Amino acid sequence: MANSTGKFTLGLLFGAVAGAVATYFSDKEKRERFSEDFSEGVERAKDTLLENYEEAKVRYYKARKRLMKETEDLLEEAEEFDALREEISEGVEEVQDEINE
Repeated sequence: MANSTGKFTLGLLFGAVAGAVATYFSDKEKRERFSEDFSEGVERAKDTLLENYEEAKVRYYKARKRLMKETEDLLEEAEEFDALREEISEGVEEVQDEINE
């Protein structure tokens, strides 16, 4: 019995809301005002999304450029260390050759 009472109450509530919406939109001025307000809201949301997208894109490219520069710098340092390591290895070999002679 409680289940059917709940369904009845839900149906009654749904019907009341549907009736209120139908009554509200039956007035042409209210319907047009709602349509204009809704369209303006959608347009503002679209503009905001586009602005945020453009800002995010600019920030992405700046960060990407900075990271690429830092990566290039690190690769240059690694090459310098590799060249230094080779020089040290050659020097060690020369010293070992002199000692062995």
